[in-house]
Amino acid sequence: MMEKTRVIAAMSGGVDSAVAAGLLVEAGYDVIGVTMKMYSQTRAPHARSCCGVDDFDDARRSAATLEIPHYVLDFEETFRRSVIDRFADEYAAGRTPNPCVSCNNFVKLGTLRKYADSLGAQYVATGHYARIERRDDGPHLFRGTHAKDQAYALAQLTAEQLSRLLLPLGELDKQTTRAHARRLGLPVHDKVESQDICFVEGADYRDIVATLRPESARAGDVVTIAGEIVGRHAGISGYTIGQRQGLPASGDGARYVTRIDAATNTIVIGREDELAVTGLSANELNLIRPERFTGAGTRVLAMTRYRANLEPALATVDGDSLDLQFKTPQKAVSPGQLIALFDLNGNEVLGAATIERTF
Repeated sequence: MMEKTRVIAAMSGGVDSAVAAGLLVEAGYDVIGVTMKMYSQTRAPHARSCCGVDDFDDARRSAATLEIPHYVLDFEETFRRSVIDRFADEYAAGRTPNPCVSCNNFVKLGTLRKYADSLGAQYVATGHYARIERRDDGPHLFRGTHAKDQAYALAQLTAEQLSRLLLPLGELDKQTTRAHARRLGLPVHDKVESQDICFVEGADYRDIVATLRPESARAGDVVTIAGEIVGRHAGISGYTIGQRQGLPASGDGARYVTRIDAATNTIVIGREDELAVTGLSANELNLIRPERFTGAGTRVLAMTRYRANLEPALATVDGDSLDLQFKTPQKAVSPGQLIALFDLNGNEVLGAATIERTF
């Protein structure tokens, strides 16, 4: 009898990851369900939170229904160092982080993959809505085929990480996933989808940042692009590029955050048209398909934040850095966010980087 290929299925307690595990069981894989304990819960869970004690129970019940082993692993230290501390550091630096990207990179396809190695598992599987094609020249990452596309969140995974990843939901939409959950008899088939940042637990993220990085909660000046002081702010961690709420009133139209200067603890505001940028530089560059990029510049479609429109741009790579020039000016592009690069068809992810500054 041929030995089954072993897979570690990351089970968060939600319907997506449970169905992913179930589809792999039906496909003939030797599936082991793993739920990662990311942080110590300090308050009662609510409908849109995730990774809490109730989620552990839901994951365990789903695994029992699928008749697969299930383990809860303590990843708190890794998660704190790689996700929570980075989250606080970025806000304290006047940037807008994406903790889900960090979790995918360093926890799910980092520490969890090492655990998979210890169990002789060839793959890690998640419930993300994206697709991977394995070809002779390595893995290719594509967007999901329906509205709930999550390729952006996986765009900073390396080709080597993608080669060990399975995404069973890439061809599905949410309605079909729930139909599979009912067919499989999973107890989470009608569970509400989580949307909050898990470790924020439904609270204000600024409370966490202020606790970990008190300097981010110092009051400071709000100034115009011309340098005129027009008000005070209660801490730079409460603001992000493009924000309109919480700013001093103006008699000649709305004002938006155009820049956050952590060095001077200053929020810079301007008119909507002053939000526009023509390009950006980025670091932490990850090229899934490096052969697509040439020294003269490569035409790509760029996504500056999750669910943003794809925008034509010219990408120039220099070592670990990326320079991107937009075809048309873009608004509310935030340092700290991921910039994902797609091919001109808008389907394949070519790489990604972390936005360092805009111009």
